[in-house]
Amino acid sequence: MIGEHSRAVLEEEARLRRVQLLVDAACYRLRRQVATPREAVDLIVETKARVLELFPDKAPQFDLIYLPRLLRVVRARWGTAESRSREPVGSLL
Repeated sequence: MIGEHSRAVLEEEARLRRVQLLVDAACYRLRRQVATPREAVDLIVETKARVLELFPDKAPQFDLIYLPRLLRVVRARWGTAESRSREPVGSLL
C-alpha cells in the first residue's frame, strides 16, 4: 500500500515538473519566438490544453497560477490593446 502511495506521489510530482517546463517553455517562446499577438494567444491556448492533458480537472488553477504569468509576458512584449490603439499610426509601421 505504501509503495503504491509513493509511486502515485512521484508520478504527480513528475507531472507537476512537466507543467512547469511547459509554462517555462511557453514564456521563452513568447519572449523570443512568437511573432504576433495572435500567435501568442494560440500558444497560450495550446499550453493550457497540454497542461490539462496532465491535470484534466485543474483549469481554474491554471487560470489562477499560470495564465497571469503568460499574460504578463505578452503585455511586456506587445503592450495592451488599449496602449497600441493610442500609438500614432506611424509608430506601428
